[in-house]
Amino acid sequence: MNSPDNRRSLVPLYVCGILGPFGGTVLSPMIPELRESFDTSTATIAWGIGAFFFPFAALLLVSGTLGEKWGRERTVRTAVVLYALASLMCASGSSLWVFFGGRAAQGTFNAFMTPLLIATLTDLTSKERIGRAVGTYAAFQAVGGVLGMLVGGVAADVGWRWAFVVVALVALTMSLVLPKAPTSERAAVPGMRSVVNRRMLMLGLVALTQAIGPGGVQLLVALVGRDVLNLSGSATGALLITGSLTAAFLTPLWGALIDRIGAKRGTVLALVLSIMGALVLSQTKTTLALVLAWAVVGAVVQCVSTGFQMLAATGVPGNRGGGISFVLSHRFLGHAIGPLLWVPVFENNVSVAYVGAALVGVLSVAFVYAAQHDTLASVGMD
Repeated sequence: MNSPDNRRSLVPLYVCGILGPFGGTVLSPMIPELRESFDTSTATIAWGIGAFFFPFAALLLVSGTLGEKWGRERTVRTAVVLYALASLMCASGSSLWVFFGGRAAQGTFNAFMTPLLIATLTDLTSKERIGRAVGTYAAFQAVGGVLGMLVGGVAADVGWRWAFVVVALVALTMSLVLPKAPTSERAAVPGMRSVVNRRMLMLGLVALTQAIGPGGVQLLVALVGRDVLNLSGSATGALLITGSLTAAFLTPLWGALIDRIGAKRGTVLALVLSIMGALVLSQTKTTLALVLAWAVVGAVVQCVSTGFQMLAATGVPGNRGGGISFVLSHRFLGHAIGPLLWVPVFENNVSVAYVGAALVGVLSVAFVYAAQHDTLASVGMD
């Protein structure tokens, strides 16, 4: 499974991991332009983030299991094409509600891509290299975040609608490079009952709280750049990119570390570092300080995702897609809740918003231990 040919066969799966983060982050640098275009408030535009993540999170509860039953390749390919059409709906939106409808459609179709890509990646990788593979996938997710913020920032200066045209073009391109039948379909896939247990519920709460907490501070960083430091859309996009670039470098290394120490300890360590990072961000007052702090915190946050995605991938060996989608549903529900919770706090006190996010991260650590699951103890279960 670890031959060069096999590793090359994973590349299209890694590349497809770009799409979700691209659509999720493209909005952050252009909030002031959307606010002006639709003549509304920052808090209302924040619902554009929620419009993407709420249906994404809700459907992730079942999309992995359904995708396993329907066939991974067919499900993912169809979802990618529909995702492109939803992006064009955002680009052509003549009103705020049409725009929100397009964002909701993006989130809906993305739910049928992410878990099945990770499940396929896990099945095609030998047990001793799963951490590296998931870490590399997380690196490509970080690249997707980079592209989303870069395109969103540039589009904020030249015309925000073009960002969603680019999203559509990227999605259509990815639909052409998806691997054919990357894994054999199972004759019978366990239903939802296989993922509804104490272990997976605790892992879901890890994903939920980290996304609301330290995993969601990227939006606060973007708002500080635009509304506090008065940076342009392009400059804010460049600021956000620093964290994603360092994440693209660090997450494969973190995955290799997880292969040695286990995903439980790796996740807790990354959570503690991200909590500390959020507290540091609460005290940053200059552009240089914000760039340097986010370069570190952005990478550490992605390492948290590497850890709990690996825990989810090994939590239900007979239904990997279902287990991953169940846990990720909680993560993206957290990303939907976070802006609604922290943007009003931010508008009153920037530091309090960061500190609040850090405190929620403490709950994430507790839930990791409550799950009582580690990859070192489970590698022999498959």
